[in-house]
Amino acid sequence: MQINGITLNGATLNGGARRGRGIVTQEVQPNFSIRWSVQLLLNGVDVTQYLSGTIRIEREEFARCIADFNLLLDAGAVNPDSYVGQDVEIYYIHHQAAADVSTLRFRGKLERPRFNLQTRVLACECSDRLNETVEPMAIEDIDALVGGLWSPDVFQPVEGRSRWAYAKERLSTLPVSLQRSVEGQLQVTPWAATSVPHWLIRPDTAIFQSIDYLPVELSERINVVEVEADYRFIRLRQRHQEFSWRHPDIVGDSIETGFCVWRHDSTELPNIPMVIGASSDAGYSAVLNDAFWLRLPESGIYCTPPAGWVNRYPDLLLRASWTSAIRWAQRVTEQYTLRLEAPASVAQAGEVISRDRIAMDTESDQEQTFLSATYTSPEPGAVQDALGDWVVDIRNEERRLLGLSTILAIGRASILKAHRGNRFAFTLPTAEAVGIRLEHTVRVEDEILGHPISCQAKVVNIIDEWDLRSGRCYTNFQLAVSQGGSSETDPLTPPATPDSTPPGEPWPLIELPTQLGGRNESPIYDEHLDGFSGNYDENDLDINPDLELFPRKFWLNVVEIPAEHMDEFPVEVGKTYRVSVPTDHLEL
Repeated sequence: MQINGITLNGATLNGGARRGRGIVTQEVQPNFSIRWSVQLLLNGVDVTQYLSGTIRIEREEFARCIADFNLLLDAGAVNPDSYVGQDVEIYYIHHQAAADVSTLRFRGKLERPRFNLQTRVLACECSDRLNETVEPMAIEDIDALVGGLWSPDVFQPVEGRSRWAYAKERLSTLPVSLQRSVEGQLQVTPWAATSVPHWLIRPDTAIFQSIDYLPVELSERINVVEVEADYRFIRLRQRHQEFSWRHPDIVGDSIETGFCVWRHDSTELPNIPMVIGASSDAGYSAVLNDAFWLRLPESGIYCTPPAGWVNRYPDLLLRASWTSAIRWAQRVTEQYTLRLEAPASVAQAGEVISRDRIAMDTESDQEQTFLSATYTSPEPGAVQDALGDWVVDIRNEERRLLGLSTILAIGRASILKAHRGNRFAFTLPTAEAVGIRLEHTVRVEDEILGHPISCQAKVVNIIDEWDLRSGRCYTNFQLAVSQGGSSETDPLTPPATPDSTPPGEPWPLIELPTQLGGRNESPIYDEHLDGFSGNYDENDLDINPDLELFPRKFWLNVVEIPAEHMDEFPVEVGKTYRVSVPTDHLEL
């Protein structure tokens, strides 16, 4: 069977309307005269003759089976501790005309013997040791047995913890129960009743006045589960800012349109280290390797008329086009608000809400490596977002899906469990009841005060009570009756990854200005203006000594990044799931 892709024992869970093929309904046949006895074996030795009083055996879904009985011991020394851990088998024997039919009703261990010195009665408490049977199992074996989902973000780490607790955590994601069969095998049984009952109980078969119906209290019938789930991950951002600067006189990049124009009325120029230094001082951590530098030509003869040129500073620039980059890490939190609801139950009785919450947080050494690296290009694997940034999301999508799927499965199972909290009780003579087991669906038909009643649901509890003094030998049953549901259902598919790009626009190209001083027409120097500042080689100081000479520098204003691009960015996602709750047959 599969539940959210998890295979379990080859049948479909919670599929009561579809389950039932291959079942042949057996009818409980009333017996008007019953002769019975019991057999008790301790470590394989028949000690039936010591039994006294009442024998009680209780078997229930998702619980250890327990048995209580009393032994009236002979005179002599008794060491109660010697009984601890002895193998126990209890058989019910129906003496029929044709033959005696012996049926195993309990197999387990004697756990707690209590000896009464006044009566010499040894009261024995036994169990099938369900918990202890699961505890030594390997994790892989529990996974194969139980199925279900398990997430370290929902539950505590497995290491150093009880395997029984781990099994219960997996079971909490499924509409199933785990217990041991009468013979002692571990069995996983679906909660849903089958469409065809295993057993049919006709009118006048159940013990007189034993039929009862116990509805679940409204406060316990959870029909809405609200889940808050946060998935927090690291987003590595690399933002690019394109810059362009050109000398104000040149009209092109060729020798004639660039260098020759500048040389006609030359000025100071920036060099490549000045540009890179300005980028660093502005807060950028790199200049990418696609930069274009229009340098002054090498020494030679250029222009018209031809003139010699000696270049002692090969990194001086007439034009530059480059991309500065800055890196940082941003936290993004996807905030999921998930609601599971049983619509018909809500419509009938109003909301009974349960709440749950999980938080998933991603940490990685990749963050520090990214921030401290020397780089000249985007990070490998980075993609460009709507802001123009190159981003790498350090996220584990499998972990997100598993965490959300697990908490959704728990919510669904809790709704189903709450709606099957109703109990239909009845009692049969044990001779008529020995074939009915926890994995069975039973249909009961009867008539009370002239009114026909019927119920078909799955067995949830079986109690044998045998009184050796009075001869009373009854078995009490409870059926888990699922009510208040509907057929509307949605697959428990976690929401898709939401868009988590903060609002904003890509940074536009910045064309940097130039300030040249030393001449009468030169502007007033603006120390806050970015770009290049310098002076003409031939200035007017000879006619105007008061002229200001500008500092030779290349300047970029400090980068300002919007807070929502750097601070933790929340993204809200909401989704509602309808849960189909089976409605078992019930007419009272």
